[in-house]
Amino acid sequence: MSALNLALLGGDTALAQALLDVIADSPLRLPAFYPLTLSEEPGLIEFRGDDYPELEVDGYDWTLAPVLVNCVPGAGEVLKSAAEAGVLVIDLTGAVPPGGKLARGQVLSLPDPFAQQLASVIAPLAELGTVVSVAATGMLAVSTEGQAGVDELSGQTRALFAQSEHPSALYAKRIAYNLLGGHGTPDDAGITPEEHAARALLKKQLPGDCAIDVTCLRTPHFFGHGASVSLRFAAPIEADAVVAALKAAERVFLLQVAGEAGMAASQDAVGGDKVWVSRLRFAEDGRGATLWSVADNTRLPALAVLQLLTLIAAKQGH
Repeated sequence: MSALNLALLGGDTALAQALLDVIADSPLRLPAFYPLTLSEEPGLIEFRGDDYPELEVDGYDWTLAPVLVNCVPGAGEVLKSAAEAGVLVIDLTGAVPPGGKLARGQVLSLPDPFAQQLASVIAPLAELGTVVSVAATGMLAVSTEGQAGVDELSGQTRALFAQSEHPSALYAKRIAYNLLGGHGTPDDAGITPEEHAARALLKKQLPGDCAIDVTCLRTPHFFGHGASVSLRFAAPIEADAVVAALKAAERVFLLQVAGEAGMAASQDAVGGDKVWVSRLRFAEDGRGATLWSVADNTRLPALAVLQLLTLIAAKQGH
């Protein structure tokens, strides 16, 4: 049984709670667990039935655990300090482009959950033939912004029912009972940071001349991302081959049920480990496929981190 001492920054976030849940269900042991916080009012973090008091980052001894997992946006200086002290930092916030090394003294940034969701369904299909274009539209939950997003949607919803005002502190416009055409400051080409992140990951999986278009919306629901994805191939592909590829994909569940029951909803995927795919359609010329996917935007990165932690623990044990 593998074991690893672990520090966790932002244990009260949805990302961290999902990570602790998947670790709790795994064989990985944490002989020492250090939940860290930037708050001046530390709380308690529950893990495997025990409550752990949060420790303030200031004054924490970085030699206590070889790995820090970060779930708090805007903690760049803390991550830098940890890496300089010889800690391997795994960043789940998507604040910086994915990259880095799995080694002590490094900051390893994982792709954001939406980018992982797209990659999970596109990668197996890209094995079937040359993809010439991909277009994806993501309907992203407010938990993308962590507890702040959940609180803003909840507060604005209650305020509307009470016929009172609730300011939009996080989003540019009201999120409750509304659809936002994006989140984050777009660049000169009109592309937001999360759209750039998804495009960057897909470019690693697809031919260099493949046209990639990604649009990320923000929708008024708490958890579970949805994405409509269309692919065009250089040559016709068999529908049966597409179905077989999706069925064989490790992180994909293909919902094949007739009628409205076969339309996956974001709630279907919440709490699960798979990207659900439904509404699979094909172009008349045989060169295009369109699908609808949903996934738990906290579980996907948690599972990726669990795999890394298990690998680190195994290497450490040798």
